[in-house]
Amino acid sequence: MLSESLKPIGFGTFEQEPWEDFRARLSIPADGPASQFYRQVVYDHFVHFNEHYPDFVLSDYEFKDLLLTAQQARDQIRFFRGDTLDNWGMQYDEFEARNHDYVIYQSMAKAKTFPFPPILLDASRLSGTGWRECGKPLHLVEGTHRVSYLRRMLARQIVTPDSKHSFVLLKPK
Repeated sequence: MLSESLKPIGFGTFEQEPWEDFRARLSIPADGPASQFYRQVVYDHFVHFNEHYPDFVLSDYEFKDLLLTAQQARDQIRFFRGDTLDNWGMQYDEFEARNHDYVIYQSMAKAKTFPFPPILLDASRLSGTGWRECGKPLHLVEGTHRVSYLRRMLARQIVTPDSKHSFVLLKPK
């Protein structure tokens, strides 16, 4: 569970502190995997994360950049209870048919990869009650739409199996 001291001031309100103020207050690097984790998980989804990962201890992990092929991502990344998240992939087709302005769709349709890296947890060695529903070997913490869209793009051959995609990996120390 993330410490309350990491919770953004005014979290979940219109008065939530700006990202740059939050980053400066916690001395978070401007870029890199730690910055991505703090931006996507701590800053945007603090309560959601703590509800789903009560046994998580931040100091037990290191942040790593990870490059996976589309095929590796398809084969290794799972969500809770082993879900592959294919349901969101159909949204890619719907958005394509209407040229929807959803920024994640638009970016991935053009660049053929993520606008920013999804967050993964190396769950291969995790055990115990708090971890039993995590997908293995790589559990998707943040990025359900992005990973689902990539899976759909691979299935439709919009991206090749060997295309490379960036992720952030939380790796147990």
